[in-house]
Amino acid sequence: MRKAKAYFFLIILFTFTVYGQKKLTLDDIFRSAKFRINFLSMQWLPGEDAYTTIKYDSLSRSMAIYRYDLRTGKETLIVNYARLDSQVSGFSKDVSAYFFSPDKRYILFTGSLPARKLKTGGNFYLYDIKTGTLKKITDTEETQAIIKFSPNGRFISFVRSNNIYVYEIATGNFKQLTFDGSETIINGNFDWVYEEEFSIIDGYEWSPDGKFIAFWRLDQSDVPVFKLIDYEPTYLKVVDQRYPYAGYPNSKVKIGVVDVETGETKWIDFGEEDIYIPRINWTKTPGVLSYQKLNRLQNQLELIFYDVKTSEQKVILKEVSKTWIDVHDYLTFLNDGKHFIWASERDGWLHLYLYRIDGKLVNQITVGEFEVDQLCFVDERNRKVYYTSTEVSPLERHLYVIDFNGRNKRKLTAESGWHSVNFSPTGVYYIDNHSTISKPPKWKLFDYRGRFIRTLVDNPDDVLAGYEKGEITFEVVETSDGVKLNAWMLKPANFDSTKKYPVLFYVYGGPGSQTVRNAYLGNYLWYQYLAQNGYIIFSVDGRGTGARGKAFKDVIYKNLGYYESKDQAEAALYLVRKYRFVDSARIGIWGWSYGGYMSSLTLFKFGDIFKLAVAVAPVTTWRLYDTIYTERYMQTPELNPEGYENSSVLKYVDGLKGKYLVIHGTTDDNVHWQNTIQLVDKLQKAGKQFWTMFYPNKDHSIAGRDTRYHLFTLITNFILENL
Repeated sequence: MRKAKAYFFLIILFTFTVYGQKKLTLDDIFRSAKFRINFLSMQWLPGEDAYTTIKYDSLSRSMAIYRYDLRTGKETLIVNYARLDSQVSGFSKDVSAYFFSPDKRYILFTGSLPARKLKTGGNFYLYDIKTGTLKKITDTEETQAIIKFSPNGRFISFVRSNNIYVYEIATGNFKQLTFDGSETIINGNFDWVYEEEFSIIDGYEWSPDGKFIAFWRLDQSDVPVFKLIDYEPTYLKVVDQRYPYAGYPNSKVKIGVVDVETGETKWIDFGEEDIYIPRINWTKTPGVLSYQKLNRLQNQLELIFYDVKTSEQKVILKEVSKTWIDVHDYLTFLNDGKHFIWASERDGWLHLYLYRIDGKLVNQITVGEFEVDQLCFVDERNRKVYYTSTEVSPLERHLYVIDFNGRNKRKLTAESGWHSVNFSPTGVYYIDNHSTISKPPKWKLFDYRGRFIRTLVDNPDDVLAGYEKGEITFEVVETSDGVKLNAWMLKPANFDSTKKYPVLFYVYGGPGSQTVRNAYLGNYLWYQYLAQNGYIIFSVDGRGTGARGKAFKDVIYKNLGYYESKDQAEAALYLVRKYRFVDSARIGIWGWSYGGYMSSLTLFKFGDIFKLAVAVAPVTTWRLYDTIYTERYMQTPELNPEGYENSSVLKYVDGLKGKYLVIHGTTDDNVHWQNTIQLVDKLQKAGKQFWTMFYPNKDHSIAGRDTRYHLFTLITNFILENL
């Protein structure tokens, strides 16, 4: 231990190697901007081959919105914030998002709320581009969210205190459409678990003609309350969170369709209560809404059409699984009003299917032992679909174009790595966000044929030029029962195969996830820092992870943690057998969230292999996590008590032999601090020594510049001193 401490202080004092290459410091990584990556933050202009972006305007000395023309590459100033601040005081401090009206005459400015994706909120403003005038539309202390234009541009709709309102632009009139919103009744918005686990933000959808709004109504009266504690005030403040643990009641869901003119609401009859409605989408047929109904165990899903005028319903298709069904966003209704595109894992891989509007299958569009990752654009005129998939490798994503009938498939991306594609509204151009595991992203413009136009945002290929850095390579690990697992390994620079090196595993391991990707690596700089200090960093995607087909993923059903932790141990033994440079007495593992669950479980169950673990915000028993996520993979505690018992970290505390550090934010509203508290109690009663750190009033992300610096200094020191 003294050697490790001495070595740590030595590398802090001497940041240059004998070869003249600099070494990273934690200040470089977490406090400085020297390695900042450039990003493209943009939004398309409706119906145009142009996008808008916000950047600094040197003339006005303020932020400004610019229009970028894809064809010419010309950039044009639309409006600067200094001008808007001069019209309405405090404007720029109050807004963080903007949207153009369908006719592009108006810009809607809003604030934003904490969420998985952009969630508009706060008071909102309307800027008239034609007249150059800005107006503050609402000025209220009440909570407002989900602010957007109607498709015809006539209204701005929003949710205030869990009721839906519309504001008519021409008259300046407000109209309230729902009236029973309260702390327990939510109209047009979502409770915590829907938003988190179905990755859905907007709790209502306008019909294409602007006549109706279809909306979720959630009654969370029966959902138990979890108490989050704010420790800052002299007297503690208690914040109530409606949070359904596995097996407990969910919110009761209803879907209403309100006529914006008359205010009349029709309610859809589902025929049962204990269900989920994860998606609603308007079809191209006027007045016909589609919704997806998912049973509580999430293994049966129905796509249903609802006619607003007649209240008639029709089941269009049904998906059934022996395990679970993942909800997707691939449903696309074609403008011909006669067809739609759907996605399914029914053949063991996630693929696209073309259906008639009556639910009759026309044909499977994509076929093969690969998965569609992104439906990018549907070219109806030429009957082509653009999509990204794993066909080259589960580690990569590439863009393809294929005919509706599944013929004439063509790959459009050439460079190896990860391609995330964003098509312009017309489909003439697309922006390719491309990176590799060690090269940060570049945003490049292409036409629909795949011809390169220009680079929009660049980053250096080598972010660590002049710094000591190790090379990352991909590996295939084979388990004792013959399963092949994808992995990556980062070795120190000036690696010497005759020496022994400690190995730190990074794990996430959650169902359908991936840490082994040829995409720019999260925490890349920190891993290089550890490599500079003599560590090999290793990550392996065990069974249950994504991009390798449904069977590979489904193996963990009703038994979370078993195969995932076993595969981490198998990978460690594989490294020891294969490489003499791996020090078998110095193998550790770290992870966050599901990864914290994995690192804890792996250390406790395989303490003869792993000598150290760091767990940040871990689930420690699935009885303390939410219904939608947990029951999807585990069913309910009542139906699967043995699975819940065997998957709990708490069961294995007696197995702790090595060094263990567990970390949690005290106001984590995702994985409650209660998980760590119960684990700590079990460890103490078992007479186990360990390390812990809590972060007051920090949520699941434990965010903040100084907080992150403290967090990673803690983790780094723990690793350097104990592994």
